[in-house]
Amino acid sequence: MENNRKDDTKVRIFSFIIGVLVGAIISTSAFIISVNVLGANNSSNGQSSQMQGGTPPEMPSGENGQPPAKPGEGNNQNGNES
Repeated sequence: MENNRKDDTKVRIFSFIIGVLVGAIISTSAFIISVNVLGANNSSNGQSSQMQGGTPPEMPSGENGQPPAKPGEGNNQNGNES
């Protein structure tokens, strides 16, 4: 009788693992299919969804058209240079 319980527990664990694997395969397949379908719809519009607003923003410039200094570089408020 005790041997029967061990077999029953093994079957339940094995069934659980198989169920989790099958569920993962099904959900991954559904995700891939939906990405492919949505990707085909976005490319048929001629634009990506990120570029619908116009031109991208420009990078801020510091003095004389140079990029701004990184924190800790150049002159700081204490008068110490790094």
